[in-house]
Amino acid sequence: MPTVPEAARPVDLSVLVPVYNEEGNVRALHAEAVPVLDRLRLAWEMIFVDDGSTDGTHAALAEIRREDARVRVVRLRRNFGQTTALAAGFDYARGDRVVTLDGDLQNDPRDIPLLLEKMDEGYEVVSGWRRDRKEPFLTRRLPSVAANRLIAFLSGVPIHDFGCTLKAYDRSVFERLPLYAETHRFLPALASLTGARTTEAVVRHHPRRFGRSKYGLSRVGKVLVDLLALQMILHFSTRPRRWFGALALPFALSGAACGAWAAAAYFSRPEGPPMIVLPGATFLLFFLSFFLLSLGWFAELVAATGVREKRLARVLGGPGR
Repeated sequence: MPTVPEAARPVDLSVLVPVYNEEGNVRALHAEAVPVLDRLRLAWEMIFVDDGSTDGTHAALAEIRREDARVRVVRLRRNFGQTTALAAGFDYARGDRVVTLDGDLQNDPRDIPLLLEKMDEGYEVVSGWRRDRKEPFLTRRLPSVAANRLIAFLSGVPIHDFGCTLKAYDRSVFERLPLYAETHRFLPALASLTGARTTEAVVRHHPRRFGRSKYGLSRVGKVLVDLLALQMILHFSTRPRRWFGALALPFALSGAACGAWAAAAYFSRPEGPPMIVLPGATFLLFFLSFFLLSLGWFAELVAATGVREKRLARVLGGPGR
């Protein structure tokens, strides 16, 4: 009887692990994950995405791949960041469900069954909550708590720990998620755009054993900028003219005020020296308002075109991503 090629076999669960310079952790992570995954009695695969590591990470992953055919390795040409690494892994994942976790051993593979049990209750996204984080308070935990509360407030998704990589997704969800820049932090919030049911589960968190953290206080500014982008995506991605209209309104009102001021000044002293500043400011403010409105109309056209392309792709049987 002919054997079925490994790549053609059906997969129930894909475990996606983005790694960058984790030579000391990948083998231990694989050894800890395999017994947990075997006990699930599911067809599974483990995908390591090497995000341009410069140490011996890829060599270690290649050795693991030779020993275990259920392991797949995706190597990126350079360090693109976690969002790109996750997007690459999602493209290669074959499972009906995908679990993501960090490659630094701070997430515990033993929590994977807990996330899957939550999904069995009808949820499509389950986010891990590192309630007892094993990290410094001032440099890691305090900024994280503040950012998580702000993200939850802006997005309306009541999750305590958006930054936890340990999450579980139904395949139908991540196929519709736009991944770019640093949006991996906001995946549960973005999933709300698709109507996905989202919840969280308390998971373990361990101190880092090997290597050093790739994150610090320097990412606080990036998170704040990304929050603005998240606000635009969540509330204005399908109606950009409202976003640009809201930005144009203050300029239009200021232009009207300047115009009224210029008219009142002219009629009160019609024979005075010609005014330049107020009419010039009026023209500039109205021009900025019209420019922003034009951007809104153009963005509306682009958004409508994208929607039509996705619908056409679904009709023709394409992925629609």
